[in-house]
Amino acid sequence: MPSKLGAGRLIAATVGVIRQQGRAMLAAAPWSLVVFTLTLPFALIAPAFYGTLAWVTLALAAVNLIAFARTTFAWHRVAVLGTAPDVGAARGGSGEARHLVLLGLIAIGLTALARATGDLPYVIYMLLGGANEPLFYGVLIASLVVLWAPVLRAVAMYGLCLPNAAVKGEYAFQAMRAAMRYRRWPLMAALFALLVLGAQTAGQLWPLAYAFTGLGLAQGAVAVLGCVAMTFVLTTMFAVAYRDSAA
Repeated sequence: MPSKLGAGRLIAATVGVIRQQGRAMLAAAPWSLVVFTLTLPFALIAPAFYGTLAWVTLALAAVNLIAFARTTFAWHRVAVLGTAPDVGAARGGSGEARHLVLLGLIAIGLTALARATGDLPYVIYMLLGGANEPLFYGVLIASLVVLWAPVLRAVAMYGLCLPNAAVKGEYAFQAMRAAMRYRRWPLMAALFALLVLGAQTAGQLWPLAYAFTGLGLAQGAVAVLGCVAMTFVLTTMFAVAYRDSAA
């Protein structure tokens, strides 16, 4: 069994693809990218609303997921195949449908786990009866590692199926898992960074649902753009890992 390539190789290859094909990737699905960016705030703070507004934000969250899938589908194809002219021709096929389904399952699963663990500090504090801080933080960190490490590893392990679906129209779960040439922890770290950034962005956007301010809007906009940028980097990392593993 060949040894895994180090994190430096993956990072360097990702930077190289962004430099060479970054503009082509961003131009591959411009309207989907715009819709994804504009609806991302509503997807992040959907639970903040009730009644009719809750259904509206839920619909916008669904639109966001579709735009997210269409955008990353195009990014994967360009990053793997180069500035291929068939990005538009591949629209509407089984590959895009498979990509949407898998990405949707991953996104919904991660979001649900993030929501569930959001109350974990309070639960642990109550279970410990207000114990001292070292014990509280020790139990909290250990609990988060136990819950999140397997999930992040699974996404890093099978995430290569996303570009494979975009390029070949199939998942090939076992083949992608076996073909992975890079160590998985860089992908896990990048995914964790995106989740943390998303949580921080949601925290900045939530007050805007009740008290709109110019400063809050500016801060929220910057945070949303940061999430989009990190999504671009993570998508490129998966595409590069897939390209080099499938070569």
